[in-house]
Amino acid sequence: MTRTITLMVIFMISMVVKTIASTQDADVTGKVVNTNQEPIVGASVYLMTSSSHILIKTAVTDTQGKYSILKAPKGNYYIQVSSVGYANIQSDPFDLDDQLVQVPDLILSAKSQEIEAVTVTGQVPLVQNVNGKLILNVENSTVAAGNNALEIVKRAPGVSVDKDENLQLMGRSGVNVTIDGRQTFMTGEQLSNFLKTTDGSQIKSIEVSTSRSAKDDAEGAVGTINIVMKKVKLEGFNGSFIASGGSGKHLQGNSSFNLNYKKNNSTVFGSYSYANNKKQFDLLLDRTISNGNQTTVFDQDAYLIEHEKNHNYRFGIEQKTSAKNTMLLQFTGNNSIEDGNNRSQSNIGPRIGEADTILLSNTLSQVRFNRYSTNFNNELLLDTVGSKLILDLDWSKFKTNNEANYRYRTENLTGGLFYPEERERNIMPVGIAIYVAKLDWQQQLKKGKLETGLKYSNVKSDNNLQFDSLNSSGNWVDFSSRSNHFIYTEQIAAAYADYSITYGKWSLKAGVRAEYTFSDGNSISKNNQVKRNYLDWFPSANITYLASENHVFNLAYSRKISRPNYRYLNPFRYYIDKFTFQEGNPYLKPEYTNGITLNYTLMQMFNITLGTDLTTDAMVESMGQDSITNEGWIVRDNLGKSMTSYLNLNIPYQIGKVWTMNNNVTGIYMHFKGPIAGYQADLGSFFVQGTSNHNFKLSKQLSSELIFKGNTPFLYNVYKIHASWGIDLGVNYNFKDNRSSLKLAATDIFRTNLNRVSTDFHVFNTNINQYNDNRTIRLTYSFKFGNLKQQFRKKESGNEESERAN
Repeated sequence: MTRTITLMVIFMISMVVKTIASTQDADVTGKVVNTNQEPIVGASVYLMTSSSHILIKTAVTDTQGKYSILKAPKGNYYIQVSSVGYANIQSDPFDLDDQLVQVPDLILSAKSQEIEAVTVTGQVPLVQNVNGKLILNVENSTVAAGNNALEIVKRAPGVSVDKDENLQLMGRSGVNVTIDGRQTFMTGEQLSNFLKTTDGSQIKSIEVSTSRSAKDDAEGAVGTINIVMKKVKLEGFNGSFIASGGSGKHLQGNSSFNLNYKKNNSTVFGSYSYANNKKQFDLLLDRTISNGNQTTVFDQDAYLIEHEKNHNYRFGIEQKTSAKNTMLLQFTGNNSIEDGNNRSQSNIGPRIGEADTILLSNTLSQVRFNRYSTNFNNELLLDTVGSKLILDLDWSKFKTNNEANYRYRTENLTGGLFYPEERERNIMPVGIAIYVAKLDWQQQLKKGKLETGLKYSNVKSDNNLQFDSLNSSGNWVDFSSRSNHFIYTEQIAAAYADYSITYGKWSLKAGVRAEYTFSDGNSISKNNQVKRNYLDWFPSANITYLASENHVFNLAYSRKISRPNYRYLNPFRYYIDKFTFQEGNPYLKPEYTNGITLNYTLMQMFNITLGTDLTTDAMVESMGQDSITNEGWIVRDNLGKSMTSYLNLNIPYQIGKVWTMNNNVTGIYMHFKGPIAGYQADLGSFFVQGTSNHNFKLSKQLSSELIFKGNTPFLYNVYKIHASWGIDLGVNYNFKDNRSSLKLAATDIFRTNLNRVSTDFHVFNTNINQYNDNRTIRLTYSFKFGNLKQQFRKKESGNEESERAN
């Protein structure tokens, strides 16, 4: 596996070297006119590859209808032109070498009443680099069809998940996940559950960034993953319907529809999706506990079946109230019920294969999750040179009710009971209320642009765990040592200022963000309250050097923070089974990261990013175990320092006329130094993770997609993460009506995408093998209805609707 990925890296680097060697400084020029030979101003010009129809560069015609595309790589291309009120047109193919190419004049014919939506008919690159962000375009991806948001996000460059489905970036946790630029205020299990209940068909793209500006929230020590949702663009009434069915070990299905109506300055939109999925998670775990010369081994075989029914809906209105003002009001909701059945058998004895006790566990659980949020946005243009004022107001409410019933039987080898069967149960309602207000202002200042703003957020989380046990009389009694009522409140007031300016080939953006945080963690049951208030400064700087259009360098620095998950602060014990639990730490503090990245973009296609993150007060999982009770637990603490350095290569490539690929490979070195479980750790590890996406345009209607993803083994603190890999395959057929399509996708075909984790650190010895039912096959049908053409109305230039910034 390691050799395979290494060879893949060498192959991709050779492709970049080959491409650099063949780079030509060739230009393409031409002119766009109408049937009266009059120049067309502001027409969009696209340089497209002739074989695979990939968009390479863009330009806009000037007042004389002329355009120039400078320093394009050599190859065979054609020019495509679109302009509002005219039919699209494309030139004959031409070869671009090391000399100027003058394209014959392109003549656009006017359309009388309506035109098709102004789009580029070529393929949008699967992965792009825009202003230092790697963007995964999944809107038309075959393999992404029918999946939830978590499955799609996992495919983004540099993104992975751990054994508990927590998102990681460049091999590390501490990722800030936003939707359309707005914080979700969720991490860990809450975030993964939320993403699993979010309909993937509504996602346009995934943006990944390891750096930030002062305008961005400082949260996210590793970086930010922004989920961009689809937006309404077409005039009139239109919509879509999607139905998807699949099977892993159990059946899975989901459907959704979207309705949009746009008339003049008003847009109304709505969507609804329903998912009914059943998945199985298999777990093999062995844990060794030493007590002097005596050892006890737990050899556990478990499986969990989760059956989830989810309703997801969104509706809203966008209104242009004047030539300069646009308002948006939208409401989103999510309701889900998840039933779980967790069965396990633990063979307990002096060594594996020699059990003297058998623990049979069965947990029946139900989680009801409800989320409602409202967003109001108002954007006011202050002048014609880009000055604007943006107001954002958000309200969100999460309510979760988690009920679980536990049954334990401790038997001898003949099936007899050592002691009476144990019964326990818990109810844990969780309520989270979030209020956010943000005001952003942009203003041209001298030769640059000033961005400044204010933000206030208030988050309150109320967790009330009630734990009962069944006594010998058959009555339920309060298990007071496990019950706990915990209320956590966090308020953050922030202000920022960013200034950007360009000097010739150099561009500079620098700023600072200040965040004042007040937090109050109150464990009512344990009579333990921890209050904190602190002011932090987060500087950032970004320098770009445009050597030419084909060679762009970018150097960025930023300071970031990761605040602990509310659950990690709650001092109650969360039991995984009778002998294993996680415990919160109310004294857990944030960790701080200073990060620097250097990015090189070649020919606006190839991207190389080198970065280093230094983290202090690192939040680390610390282990503990009791050799008398045989209990083992995990608690997080601020234990030391960590360093992560990475080299990311994003390499698109074309082979022949039908085969295009995008390869993303990241080499990562992680090092941790500090105490863990009472022992000093000084551990480092290098590993490689990569994704290779292959698209095959077999005909105008038929295409396919192949995805390979894998990683070499590595150390994450004291945990060894073993190598894993997986292959996904999808086929897409577009019907001739241009409204409907059928997609068939198979994921993890060879059932190799396993989570294998082990520890061998002083007295801690554990092996975990987990499989999350990744091997599935899914069939998805989609249909677009209503008006798919854009009405043409002549407007004054000052009345053109501008795209809303998120």
